[in-house]
Amino acid sequence: MNSQRTFVHDMKNMLGIVIGYAELLLDELPADDARRADVEEIREAGAGALALLERWAADASREDP
Repeated sequence: MNSQRTFVHDMKNMLGIVIGYAELLLDELPADDARRADVEEIREAGAGALALLERWAADASREDP
C-alpha cells in the first residue's frame, strides 16, 4: 500500500507541474496565438490524467483492507 501512496503522490506532483506550466504559458500567450490550442490540450490532458489517477487511488484504497 505504501508504494501505491508514493506512486500517487509522485504522479500528482508531476501532473501538477505539467498543468502549472501550461497555465503559465496560457497567461503569457496572446489570445490570438495559434499555439494556445495546443497548450490548452496539454492542460486538459493533464487535468484528465489527474482525475483518472485520483479515481484509481480512491478505488485502490477501498479494495485494500
